Amino acid sequence: MVNIGGRSRGCLTCRNSRVKCDEGRPVCRRCRRLNLECGGPRGMAFIIHEKAAPLSSPPSTTGFDVYICYTKSQLLRGGLMVSAINDTKADDLMPVGTAVASRRVSHQAIMGFATLLFGIQHKQPDTARQGYVMHGVALRQLNHALSDVTRHSPDDVILAVAALAISELLLPTTPDSCWTHMMGLDRLLDLQDPVSFWSTKSPGFCKGIRFMIVAAALQLGRPSILARPEWKRAMRANASCQELEGQDLYDALADCSVLLAEGNAMSSAETADPTMAKTQQDDKERQACGLLRHLHQWRQNWNCNYLKIPIHTLPGNSSWSDGRGEDPEASIITIAAIPNLPAATMLMLYNLALMHVLRVLRSQSPDESSTRDFVAQVETAKSMRIDERIAARETCRCTQYYLSVKGRLDASAPEVIHWAIAVAWEILRLDDSAEGIWMRDFLARRSRQVVAPSYLSRLQ
Repeated sequence: MVNIGGRSRGCLTCRNSRVKCDEGRPVCRRCRRLNLECGGPRGMAFIIHEKAAPLSSPPSTTGFDVYICYTKSQLLRGGLMVSAINDTKADDLMPVGTAVASRRVSHQAIMGFATLLFGIQHKQPDTARQGYVMHGVALRQLNHALSDVTRHSPDDVILAVAALAISELLLPTTPDSCWTHMMGLDRLLDLQDPVSFWSTKSPGFCKGIRFMIVAAALQLGRPSILARPEWKRAMRANASCQELEGQDLYDALADCSVLLAEGNAMSSAETADPTMAKTQQDDKERQACGLLRHLHQWRQNWNCNYLKIPIHTLPGNSSWSDGRGEDPEASIITIAAIPNLPAATMLMLYNLALMHVLRVLRSQSPDESSTRDFVAQVETAKSMRIDERIAARETCRCTQYYLSVKGRLDASAPEVIHWAIAVAWEILRLDDSAEGIWMRDFLARRSRQVVAPSYLSRLQ
């Protein structure tokens, strides 16, 4: 038996450079680090007592198999896209040719995204061009599916829209198109039964859908379907204690989307009756204050279980509500107080919800009819701005902790982290604190790592 592959099985790029290759698949470590084109390690061919036959060309699906493997390695393990790929047969994700439509629109959308991601990340223009063509095919398929609901299953259409939303979030083709796809998910879920939809999907799929719908609703100022009681009950069914903690915060974010949408409607509408307008504004403020109290109670319970920090040092517990004191730094936790990555992620989700609730409260227009009340409202607004900065700085500390453990921040990080960083950056843009300076430097160097194009485009 003779090995005709030679002693080195490293990739062609490393062998031409006469350096050692770790033979990683689908791309070796050196080529990935230096952004070099890598064909992967070469295989071995053996002959046994006969002349070796010439190696045949690889099948047309080999490249797509590599694209899928690479995509799974780059995204959140257990997230929506990876869960969808794992739940799909490999043969179903292998179209024949570059732009031939797959049998299902969701398969076409996933393959288009995987091909495009691999081509752009590895600087392969032909592969990226192929991905764009497949992306266009998926969009056309989706339009046909939406015009004729009998041709595709609802789950197939929902997964296709989710895949296109993720593709536009990571590799945008047009500004804010990712939010359009995400709000499309909201409308598609409106046609589903909450219990049957939520109980038949994998946890990673459900969490991904939840994130996209709530994030898009808050970004576009529209009420989220997930604020409805029947959807809240469905999402809580069969949830663990830890999942319920996160669901509490997503419920608060969904409720915020409703309050923001109502506030936008009141601002644009011309109300002839000032008494009615004042009643609507007071009702909105009452609901927002209820959310703030709910978040404060949530943090008190969670803090006792995880961080062991006195309750008077928590964000959202400012001097206007509980006499916290005048030191704006007093409520910021230290990195050493964060026990693990799940706790850091949950803490960022809490601060994300807190920042949105405070934003709703600050959007209330002060009532100038009473000088005394007006002065008190102005002071309250100042205190809430302090609490916003505190929550943003705490988000920054959690980001520092995540980087100290993982070493990098990319698409494999939980989506909440990217979202929280983007919202915190809006607050800390002009902040001269240590956290504000650190975040400005971090985003100046690594803004491409943060998946928040509509927010971070202001850095350019």
